[in-house]
Amino acid sequence: MRPERTLIKLSCVLLMQLLAVSALSAQPASDPEAEARAALDRFLIAFNPGDNELVRQQLHFPHVTHRANSIFVADQPADFAIPYESNRRSGWARSRWDNFETYLVSDEKVNLGVDFSRLNAAGEVIARGYVFYIFTKKEGRWAMQYRARNLGSGNLDEAELAQAQRDAFAAVEYFFAAFNANDRFALSYVNHVPQAAIVYEDNRFILAESMNSSLIETDFDGLRDREDWLRSEYSDIVVRGA
Repeated sequence: MRPERTLIKLSCVLLMQLLAVSALSAQPASDPEAEARAALDRFLIAFNPGDNELVRQQLHFPHVTHRANSIFVADQPADFAIPYESNRRSGWARSRWDNFETYLVSDEKVNLGVDFSRLNAAGEVIARGYVFYIFTKKEGRWAMQYRARNLGSGNLDEAELAQAQRDAFAAVEYFFAAFNANDRFALSYVNHVPQAAIVYEDNRFILAESMNSSLIETDFDGLRDREDWLRSEYSDIVVRGA
């Protein structure tokens, strides 16, 4: 795996958290987090038998799968499928969750980070990875609506991984400097497309497929008019998915 690909994956997790920063509140983790965790467990129960129909029942649509260099949006259940045959050829028999982190909790959206393992039929670990999930509540039901998965750092050594992390941090610093300067040209250097963001108010995804998208071409005058915006700052960065 090339360092630049790892940078993209690192940036994916960093930027998805930063896009949600305006929705952060002082609410303690309570029922929404418990509901999202329960939905996560239901997803795994549906995932392990290898039946896509069971999996689709645990998702909200449109559903977004964010890979290193692409974004796939399943607008309806029939558009979504896990490549189970490919998984089985690699020796996969089932998956398990190893660790959980909660990044954001609101009444209708929870962001979760999960370390997972893939196991073979003998129960041996054949791969480990990390996945970033967004669970949303629609019509009273919690289900997964976004996932960005990484199976690990591949052939990267410690020095390459450390460099990729430094580059990702630098990209975030550059993004905020350019954003606060209202510099659209500078922002084009740290915005990849396709790109997706969730609209907090109605759990709607915006998909940017070109640099001309409204997601990339920020309306700074509109921000100032609507929110009396002056500048944006980040309070914390968590690097995962390396």
